[in-house]
Order: sequence, then structure tokens, then C-alpha cells
Amino acid sequence: MKIDWIRSFVRYHALFQVLAAVLAGLLSVMARADAPVARIGYVAFPPYEYRDSQGQPAGSVIDLTRKVAIEAGYRPVFVYLPISRVYLYLRQGHIDLWPGLTHIPSLEGKVRPSATRPIHVELSAWHLKDTPPIRQFSDLRHQRLILISGYTYGGLAQYLADQGDNDLTYTSTHQAGVDMLHRRRGEYLLDYRDPVASIGATDGPEGLEHCFIREREAAWLFSVEDAKSERMRQAFDAAFQRLKATGSLPLAGDQRPVSALPGFPMPAEGGVSAPE
Repeated sequence: MKIDWIRSFVRYHALFQVLAAVLAGLLSVMARADAPVARIGYVAFPPYEYRDSQGQPAGSVIDLTRKVAIEAGYRPVFVYLPISRVYLYLRQGHIDLWPGLTHIPSLEGKVRPSATRPIHVELSAWHLKDTPPIRQFSDLRHQRLILISGYTYGGLAQYLADQGDNDLTYTSTHQAGVDMLHRRRGEYLLDYRDPVASIGATDGPEGLEHCFIREREAAWLFSVEDAKSERMRQAFDAAFQRLKATGSLPLAGDQRPVSALPGFPMPAEGGVSAPE
């Protein structure tokens, strides 16, 4: 009789734990449904952020942003946009934030960057195998360069245009830039390493090679047009630190100085001078 009582207690106790977990999950869903919305822009920048074959937001930074937003008490709503529209919508306050690169000239004074820097990305000069590699910044002078429309490259695009000694051609996507390079429409494609590698541009005997140009930092950029943006920024940074302490983040953050190619003509982000 005593053994039967113990078995019944264990069985009902286990059932109670399951019901409690289900109730907690339901309450969590209800809380998220009632939470304030965070309107989050995102762009085609694989593997970090992109729209998948079902038209849904995907990528490691999307996963991180969703998790941090929920932890911060917000309900994330992702809006897929061209890069130039992201800049416009941040300036006008039509979106609350964008997980993107810092030090974009057209956004200076228009966004509040998070203290969190979840990733660093590498800007590369992509080229065919029979094109000489870039060893220092002066090797890019007097060359035909392919750039992605809408990308500022942290001010580098405008610097190159102002110098007037390069032949600059613009295209709309990473794949289009790779295709133009294969058609020899330029000697070098200026594009970020991971997005180009993610489309298979380095695969096979005709794969492209690349040379390091500079590093860029990514952050959550909050529109200053929203009066709540500072509170949201602080909530995201605090949520990131809480999740980081539990070891439950897809990206842990990479807080370190950035670097640039020898002879790079502009200050590197974070106040670190380019190495000579």
C-alpha cells in the first residue's frame, strides 16, 4: 500500500511539473503577444541576415536579434528592405532598428548604435586567379573596381569616387558583382567576405580569390526618430549580457579592435589607426 502511494505521488508530481511547464510556456507566448513591437529592418547579407526560400527572415544575426528582442521584452517584426531603403527608414523612423554595420556616413547622428558588437565582418578585394593580389592600399589605385550599389563601405566608396583615379562600376547584388568579375568588367570586386563566400564564389577551379581590405563592426542601430529608442537600445544591451551569461546565444559577440590594409587612407572603426 505504501509503495502504491509513493508511485501515485511520483506520477502526479511529474504530471504537475508538465502542466506547470505548459502553463509557463503559454504565459510566455501571451506576454510576447502583448509586448511592444520592435520593427527590425534586414537586408540580403548572408549568412548573417537574408530572406529564405519561404520568404522568411533567416541567418545567424536574425536568430540572435530575435532572441535578444524577446529577452528585452519586445515582439520582433522583421521587414525585408533594400539597403538604401534601410538607411531611409532609419532616418525617418519607419523602422526601429537594423542589425547592420557601424560608421555609415549617411546615418551619422541618425542612429544610436548598441554597445554590443555581435560580429566583425571582413571587406575584401575579390579577383580572378590571374589578377595580382592586393598587398597595400595603393595597389587599388588606377584600377577598375566593381562596387555594390547602396554600400558605403564605411565611407570608402565616397573616398574612391572623390579621388577620381579609379574606374568605378556599380551593381545591385553580391551574385551580380561576382558575375561581372568573371566577365572581366573590373579587376577587383569590393565586397564582404562571408556574403560572397556563401554564394559559392570560391568553389571550383574558376573560384575567386580575395585580399583583405578592412574589418567592419556590426551593431544594432536604433533610429533616433523614435523617442523610445534609447530605452530600447539599453534593453537590448542588457538582454544580450543576460543571455551571454547563460551561454545561450548563437553569436557571443566579438569585442576587439578592428584592423585595415596597410596604407588604408581612413581611420579604422573604433578609433584604431590602420597599420602601416
